[in-house]
Amino acid sequence: MGEAERVDRVSAAIGLAVDHAACDPAAWDAVMAEIGRLLPGVLPVLQVVDAAAGTGLPLVHWGWDPAHVQAYEAHYGAVNPWISVVLSTPEMVPMHSEERMPVSALHHTEFYNDWLSRLGGQTASSGIKLIDAHGRLAVLNLQHDLARASRDHGRLAAIMQRIGPRMRRAIETNRACFPPRAAFAAGETLLERVADPALVVTRDLRLVEASRAGQALIAGGEVLRVGAFDRIQVRDPGLAEAIAREVALACGDVPGPGIAPGPVRIGPETRQAPEAWQVQEAWQVPEAWQVQEAWQVPKTWQVTAIGLRQDLRGILGMARLLVPDQLVLLVLRRRTARGGGGQERLAQHGLSPAEARLALLMDGSRSLVQAAGSLGIRYETARSQLRQVFAKLGVSRQSELAVFILRLKQRA
Repeated sequence: MGEAERVDRVSAAIGLAVDHAACDPAAWDAVMAEIGRLLPGVLPVLQVVDAAAGTGLPLVHWGWDPAHVQAYEAHYGAVNPWISVVLSTPEMVPMHSEERMPVSALHHTEFYNDWLSRLGGQTASSGIKLIDAHGRLAVLNLQHDLARASRDHGRLAAIMQRIGPRMRRAIETNRACFPPRAAFAAGETLLERVADPALVVTRDLRLVEASRAGQALIAGGEVLRVGAFDRIQVRDPGLAEAIAREVALACGDVPGPGIAPGPVRIGPETRQAPEAWQVQEAWQVPEAWQVQEAWQVPKTWQVTAIGLRQDLRGILGMARLLVPDQLVLLVLRRRTARGGGGQERLAQHGLSPAEARLALLMDGSRSLVQAAGSLGIRYETARSQLRQVFAKLGVSRQSELAVFILRLKQRA
């Protein structure tokens, strides 16, 4: 078996597990186990930080000593020198620790001496940043030994590039569809859990089923409607292009520049509205719906789409018995307004001025003891304030807080 064929086979097997996790967040453990099974000697870990949604998610991993994971979550993740490398690397670009920050450069650090050196030789890693936007960060890391670092990084990078977009779509679907909670109750369907507008559509954008929020969005008629042959009609051209592109990607297609399959774009350039969609004024578009450039999503919407396997359709609760082979779950999420400096942004999360000052110091460059000294307050006071910061930002570890603060400072 050639190298390219081996990469294809491993990527396809991992991708199937990822698709299942898109509709069942508890299945991410199985994804990590599948990576560990197919890549012997690799310890995979998935870290998702979603401070904007008030959610601190636990690390998902396989093959790790629980004591090492606990120590990382409690302290060493916040002083991990590789955080700056991860944050400065573009999304979907494979990272190799020995190329960006070799372990030999870390021998003087607390992170290496008290944590990394105790991993039994697993001191190198390959990784890929899946998401980095709006207070959210998702990173897949494959920990391995130094010998593998030079021998196998090319293959690991190729696999990560193959599965990265699939993992991103699955994580976005998780966020849009499920708050962290228990497994499905008897008779409960995926669509009943979706708080955002969600649509099950065919490859050519015919509506099969919608969540309650999706039905409300359609009924309102301000963003989209269903036209002839159950085809989705989208009023904003930019949003129409984005939906078409994401659905095509979820189906395994990659539209070229200028190709606009999918939703019918209904906009101000249309002189006469279809009979099924009459409006009072001739296609007057609100100022918030300025026409976007091709393939640019309107700033008020985030579009997520993921393909559905045959064996996942039962949890959707689709009413129709006869459906096409290719179906996509399409989720539209309204973006929240952003802006303001660090203090102002933290105040929007409910932090007091004292709590905000402490939070801004906890960017991974100092310990809580050092932060308390810088502020001239007692350690016990700082620890009490830090507990309030965690509660108000929805994080549970100093490493999550450090990532949130670093991203906040970069946007300020």
